[in-house]
Formats: sequence, structure tokens, C-alpha cells
Amino acid sequence: MEIALVVLSIVCLSFMIAYSAIFKKLKVVNEAFAKTVISYNALLSSSEINNNISQISNDLDIHKENFIKFLSDSRDWAFDYIEEVQNGLQDFIKNVEPSVIYFEKYGLVTEGSPHYQDMKLVSDNFKKLKQLLPEEINDRR
Repeated sequence: MEIALVVLSIVCLSFMIAYSAIFKKLKVVNEAFAKTVISYNALLSSSEINNNISQISNDLDIHKENFIKFLSDSRDWAFDYIEEVQNGLQDFIKNVEPSVIYFEKYGLVTEGSPHYQDMKLVSDNFKKLKQLLPEEINDRR
């Protein structure tokens, strides 16, 4: 019985040593696994941050493109508007200039007429309006 007790004690002691060794290895493995999970989450969040940065960069590029398109469209509209106004002024000058030239040449004769002051005002403002057109347009006339 003593031998059985000694054998049983040796078996228990070896089981306890094996259990302690496995418990220590299991603890090391759990710590390594925890570090791996933390590293994976850090990489995942880093990847998400990079994706978000790339998405923001793409959004900024789209906004830049839209702004450049807006500037280009605005410039085109402004040039079209300027050309339309200049053409309108040229038509006005073409239609009114003979009357203004006639008034400037023979206006003193009509000084007593009721429209003299109006024609004087039109003539003065016509000259100012004509100066608004670029010189090359005035020279072509």
C-alpha cells in the first residue's frame, strides 16, 4: 500500500508539474493571441483611416473639378454676355448715329424746337456710350 501511495504521489506530482507547465504555456499563448488581436484591430482601423482619407481626397478632387467647371462655365457665360452687349451697342450706334451726326451738324438751327434739349442729352450720352466699346470695334465702324 505504501508503494501504491508512492506511485499515486508521483503520478499526482507529475500531473501537477505538467498542468503548471501547460498553464504557463497557455498563458503565453493567450497573451500572444491578445497582442495579435490588438495588432489586427490597429491595422484594420489604420486601413479604415486610409480608406477614409482616400475617400476624402476623392471628394476634394470632385469638388475641385466642379469648381473648375463652374469657373469655366462662368467665364464662357461672361464672354457670351459681353459679346451680346457689344453687338447690341453696335446695332444701337449704327441705327442712332446718323441722327446724332445730323443733330450735331444742324442742331443750332433746331435750337428753338421742343426736342432740342432731348436731342442734346441723347447726343452727349451717345458719345459716352460709344466710348464704352473697345477701340478696335469703334475703329471698324
